[in-house]
Parts: sequence; C-alpha cells; structure tokens
Amino acid sequence: MDDAQLAQVESLCETLYTGVSTATSETISREEAQSRLLSLQSSASFIPQCQYILDRSKSQYALLVASNSLTELITTHWNNFTIAQRIDIRNYVLGYLANNGPNLQDFVTLSLIKLVCRITKLGWFDDTTHRELTEDVTKFLQATIDHCILGLKILNQLVDELNIPTSGRTLTQHRKTSVSFRDLCLFKIFQLGLTTLKQLQTRQITANHQQEVILGEQALALTVRCLNFDFIGTNPDESTEDVGTIQAPTNWKSVIQDPGTTDLLLDFYANTEPPRSNKAMEAMILICSVRRSLFPSDKDREIFLGRVMSGIRELLKNQTGLQHQDNYHQFCRLLGRLKANYQLSELVKTEGYLEWLELASSFTTQSIRNWQYSTNSIHYLLALWGRLVAAVPYVRPDTGAKGHVQALETHVLNVVECYIESMLGSVETVLRSEGALEDPLEDDGSLMEQMDRLPTICRFQYRSVTNIIIAKFDPLMDKYRELMGHLMTSSTENAPQNVAQQAAILEGQLAWLTY
Repeated sequence: MDDAQLAQVESLCETLYTGVSTATSETISREEAQSRLLSLQSSASFIPQCQYILDRSKSQYALLVASNSLTELITTHWNNFTIAQRIDIRNYVLGYLANNGPNLQDFVTLSLIKLVCRITKLGWFDDTTHRELTEDVTKFLQATIDHCILGLKILNQLVDELNIPTSGRTLTQHRKTSVSFRDLCLFKIFQLGLTTLKQLQTRQITANHQQEVILGEQALALTVRCLNFDFIGTNPDESTEDVGTIQAPTNWKSVIQDPGTTDLLLDFYANTEPPRSNKAMEAMILICSVRRSLFPSDKDREIFLGRVMSGIRELLKNQTGLQHQDNYHQFCRLLGRLKANYQLSELVKTEGYLEWLELASSFTTQSIRNWQYSTNSIHYLLALWGRLVAAVPYVRPDTGAKGHVQALETHVLNVVECYIESMLGSVETVLRSEGALEDPLEDDGSLMEQMDRLPTICRFQYRSVTNIIIAKFDPLMDKYRELMGHLMTSSTENAPQNVAQQAAILEGQLAWLTY
C-alpha cells in the first residue's frame, strides 16, 4: 500500500461513516464503499495493509476500519499464523495503544482493545506471553491518567472476552480458556478495580473531575464484571436482572469479607452521582449474593450480614441517593435480593433487625404511593415481603429479635393496604393525565410480576386483607350499580357530568380489586 491507496481508503471510510465522499473523481454510495472496504477482511495477506493504515492514517474512520478488519482476520484465519506471528501482532497492537491510545477517538480505542483481547483469548494456551496481559496492563495503570483509563478499559474488555463464548469455537474450548483465566488472572483484576476505587476515594490519584468520573465508572464496571463472571460454567441468562448465587472462588473470601470492601462501595454510592453510584450499588448486590460456603463459619457470615444490614439501615434513614431513578431501582433490587440469599432466621438475629424492618416497610409504602416513578421496581420490594412471610413457619418465634413475628404482621398489613389504596387511586390519576401517564393495569409485565408475589403476602394476613378488599369492593360496586341504573332509566341530559369518566374510574378500580 502507498500514500495514494491510503488516501483512497480514507475517502471510502469517510463515505461509509458520514455519507460524504471526499473523492473528486467519482461519487460512490455507502453500500459500494462498504463492499470495497470489506475486501480488507477477505484474506490474511491484507494484514500488512491494515497495519500500514494504522501507522500512517490520520482519519479516525480509517483507523476503525483497519482495526475491525484485523479483528475479523485474526478470528477467521487464526490457524494460518505461527505462534511467533500471533505474539508479534499482539505486541504491535498493545504498543500502538500505549503510544497512540490517549489521542484516539473512543470508538477506535475500543476496537483496538477488542482486537488485543481477542488475540489474548485465542492464543491463551499458545505461549505464556498471552497470559501475561494483566501484568502488561498494570504498566498502563501506573503511567498517566489517560493511560490508566485505557488500562481499565482493556481489563473490562478482557473479562468480557474471556467470559463470553466466541462464535466458531466450541463450548469446551471456551470453558477451558475461561477456567484458566479465572484461576490465573480474574482475582488480580478484581483487586485492581477495587484498588483504583480506593485510590480515588483517598485522593491518591491526581486527576481533574472529568478524569475522576471516567476512572470511577471504569473501575466500578470492572468490579461488577468480575463478580458477574461465569465462575462455574452455568451460562446465566443475561437478559434478566435476577442475580443467582455468586460462585466466587475460595481465595476471594479475604476481599469479600473485608469490611473495607463493603464500606468502599457504600461510600462510593453515597458520594457520587449515577452512573457511578448505581454501579456501586450493583456491586453491593453481587457481593451480598456470594455463596454461603465462601465463609469459613456461620459466625463470619453473621458478621458480614450484620455489616450489610447496618449499611442498608443508614441508607434508608438518610434516603441517600434515592432521589435518582437508577439508584432507586438498584436499591430495590438489593432489598429484594437480601432475603433470597439469607434465611429469615439469620436476618432476625442481626442487630437492629426490627428497625430495619420498619424502615423497609416505610420505604416500600412510600415507593408504592409514588407508583408512577417506581412501576418497574415495586415487584422487587413485594418479592422481599413475600419471601419474609413465606419463611415465618420455619423460624421459632423466640429466635432473634423479640416480637419479630408480630412486627412483620403489622408491617405486611401496612404494605398490602397501601398497595390496594395506591392502585385504586392510580385509576383516576391515569385517566385525568389524558395519556401522560402509563396505566399500570395495561403494563402486563409489571402487573404479572406484582400479582405473582401478592398472594403469598396476602395469605400471611388473610382475614385482615380480605376485610380490607371487601370494605373497598362493596361501596364501589354499589356506586357502579347506581350509576348504571341511572343511565338506563334517565335521559342523557339528566346524567351526571363526566359520567363516562366516572364509569371508567369505577370499572378500573373494580378491575384492580378483582385482580
């Protein structure tokens, strides 16, 4: 490739990504530009041309095409390269990132990072060089702030790359590489993420505000990715938010149990804004979901749970960060997850359990009253109460906090009554909003989530809940009969104003009670 051919490639790239052709001799379409550029991915012989573009071009779009083409060529023609060639390409890309990374556009940087991580994954068992990427990236973390950000991005992509199967490789190959990565590198990467957060918290990193924000986002994302790693090959469904038990390896227990870890995440949550704060809360959810057997003894697990419960109580007391929708949603997930991973017999023994129960009840009723802002989160709170009441028969009344069963009965009744009142009130609010608010009755997904959990909660106080529903249903039914009877016996002129709206409100309220 020469400079004239490079200029032609740059022109094609501009056309492909902007729709504007910079060539003076001909006008071509995006489709034709894409077709010509795809020839760079047709054979491994085009690798020198891609490197030439990376070395000489000033066009960010040309750099992106060259990087994407290299990734495709490496993945498709991997077996055509010798081990030495693979290492050379890997070192070339890593050196390119070190020298030029901070000056590149994000989309180019991410493409190059994906390339080096793909090479690392495919060549994992070829040579120890590939397994030393974490050590190489540590040098980035110790250099400039921009290089530190770049290093964290590489580690994030590396965890993703080794966690997600690559097309064209068998699941056996993937798991073999993934398990080796887990055992050799993942814990160190997890520690690097937490260390960066600690350095940000203690102001050991000198950076401007924007750099601090990016560093925090990347370090928290890395922490979450490490905890979300598929440790035992169960391939969890990524389309759901439900967190299963985190099967963290035994050598992680010192960091998981360390009070400094939960304190660090809670401090980051309390003192930052989304998306950093909600990522910190997501990390807390995952840490709270670690397997029971990770703790050496029940006493250690009790101490850990007590620390988590104390942190949640403080957040509930001060309503810390809960004005942000993303924080609020993650916090609801944390509450819903707490009972899923811990038995009621463990919760009632923690210090301040009754206070936590009261605060959780108050938070739930407040959330339900503001249903228009929390529709997608309410089912997590209902899941918490459903799991609490379902476990009551298996816990002796004299276990833990005195009077915990009676307290639960009181708070459950408050939650159910508030839910009924709020959903009945939502009917009129939605109708008067004239389409500005979504009707919870028409949101099938959230409605079914909530209705799946309500029966368990209601059965705990069956007689009281039944009385509440009947006390609401009978007067509404009487009003509805009266309204319908009036319409059937009177002319339209004598009908009450807004009769259609009144009928719709009553029908909506009766529909809720029937559900």
